[in-house]
Amino acid sequence: MEENKREMFLHDWVVEEIKVQYYKEFNEIKINKFGVEDNEIDGLFPDVIFGNYGQIIMLGEVEVDSTINSESIKRWKMIQDLGISLIIFVPIVKLKIVRDMCWENKLIERVKVSSFSVDIPLK
Repeated sequence: MEENKREMFLHDWVVEEIKVQYYKEFNEIKINKFGVEDNEIDGLFPDVIFGNYGQIIMLGEVEVDSTINSESIKRWKMIQDLGISLIIFVPIVKLKIVRDMCWENKLIERVKVSSFSVDIPLK
């Protein structure tokens, strides 16, 4: 249970960081945190919705260790079927695994896979 809370926290933290990192590039960024469905597109609730001047430009999905599975592939396919660019953010140690999953499921040409890492220097 504790691990699940950490992953939910990490997911939401990364979603917020993406919003901060991309704010100069997109003037409208809407987010859906873990288990919260505030911003909908055709019945789907991607983690991040990137827009400019009322037009949706790109959608983002943040994955953590426990969400990288066959269910996530189904979700990526449904989101990609909307016809909007999709970027998947994954822990850096899972980058190859997710790229392989996309390749095996014929998504590799339709999505971009990006990585994130959380480094906490301990002294």
